[in-house]
Amino acid sequence: MRVTEINTHVLKDKLSEKFGMSQWYWDVRAICLVEIKTDDGITGWGECFGPAETNAALIKELYAPQLIGRDPLPRRHVWETLYNRTREFGRKGIAISALSGIDIALWDIYGQYVNQPIGQLLGGDVAQPVAAYASTFYYSAENARVIEENAAQAISEGFSAFKMKVGALSIEDDALRVHKVRQCIGDSALLAVDANRAYTANEAIALGKRIAPHNIAWFEEPVLPDDFAGYREVRDKLDMRIAGGESEFTRFGFRSYLEQQCIDIAQPDVAACGGISEALTIAQLATAYGIECYPHQWGSAISLAATLHLTSAIPLAVPAMAKPRPVLELDRAPNIFREQLSDLAIGPVMQVPQRPGLGIEIDFDMIKHYST
Repeated sequence: MRVTEINTHVLKDKLSEKFGMSQWYWDVRAICLVEIKTDDGITGWGECFGPAETNAALIKELYAPQLIGRDPLPRRHVWETLYNRTREFGRKGIAISALSGIDIALWDIYGQYVNQPIGQLLGGDVAQPVAAYASTFYYSAENARVIEENAAQAISEGFSAFKMKVGALSIEDDALRVHKVRQCIGDSALLAVDANRAYTANEAIALGKRIAPHNIAWFEEPVLPDDFAGYREVRDKLDMRIAGGESEFTRFGFRSYLEQQCIDIAQPDVAACGGISEALTIAQLATAYGIECYPHQWGSAISLAATLHLTSAIPLAVPAMAKPRPVLELDRAPNIFREQLSDLAIGPVMQVPQRPGLGIEIDFDMIKHYST
């Protein structure tokens, strides 16, 4: 088998209402999909996290010429070869996101070739459903109203675990938002907070102490991703789990988080950290440090399906009968590419796709309609 063609599809959807996190607001959903065709008639699909046009340009200029005519089946060898070609300038960031989309597509091809779902090829338990938490409670122009609406909608859909945004407002105002969310979802629901790198260590500690009575499941990305000392200080001074890693890349980047005892939960994103191959390596590496792995996910149905397969194979860092499996992030902000790009069933409990490869059917008409 040989790769015959590599296409990228940049899809955009203008949102009717913007939503925000600590750093900015979004008013457009934009994704870069990767389509790899082979002379065997098998086509694989992948997705890249980050700026869609930049991912597409990098794949076209750098990676595609190295893949055309190549056997797509030895995925790890292909990954190492492409990574090594970018090592001088691309050990983090967009080069790895672009490589992630390629890696996911290669896994999709391999799964179809051997007629097995990716999760099974990873050694995962694909028969076991995966529990998801609703990643919601973004910032909006009418925060109080939207919090109530988000809570009612997610609860009506069956969610009992939630993650909310903090960091855009003052510590006092965000503490009040956390209090409001806890009131809306009840005392028994899981609640995590995500600052998206908004705080200094002192600020994160101040907020953490204010919201600790609300039984916070974890505090995500409290400080800048390169501030390892800040991560350690926050982790040492707060009585709650600290999570991070969505802004980190490859096993080499995650090694620093683990060695320097920055986090309790590692959060690689399969469409950003290096793909399925690298995400599983990161998860396995984390177990050597007693660190759990809950993957970050914020893309279309393609990266969501890939994350389901990955999650089926993530081991518990410290197994015990009472411990639940890793939970899946399910973004609930408007995203037509998550909801309608494929036939993947989405909800608070999700089944790992059982068909070969990614195991989803892609809506080609939708790709044509939203392509730029």
